Amino acid sequence: MHWFEIFPVFVVCHLAGDYLLQTEWQAVHKHHGLGSDPIARRALGAHVTTYTLAYSPALIWLAPRLGAATIAVVALLAVPHMIQDDGRLIERYMRTVKHRLTGPNDPLGAMVDQSFHVLALFGLALIGSALS
Repeated sequence: MHWFEIFPVFVVCHLAGDYLLQTEWQAVHKHHGLGSDPIARRALGAHVTTYTLAYSPALIWLAPRLGAATIAVVALLAVPHMIQDDGRLIERYMRTVKHRLTGPNDPLGAMVDQSFHVLALFGLALIGSALS
């Protein structure tokens, strides 16, 4: 299977998981969810769980071709998304590369965040293509 068959399916699942299924509470409280704040941790965990479940159709479609590697694909969907949505790496990128402080409602910060998500999905589509 080619990457250009997998990538658009991943993008549709991403949009469903990041926009349609994410609650306001998750979006507001997930930042720094890999830290010690139990509310942020719960919000990030809930978001990553529903986000990953949004990929169920894609994973069912890919599983016959990927076999046991499907588990690795699930991990490569969930873990990078969790790290990105924790927000600290994006904040650091915004400070050091863009030379801009960003807040939770900053449109540029949101665009940078989504750009990194799309790049991660593109890389995973390439990996999925190589594995299938």
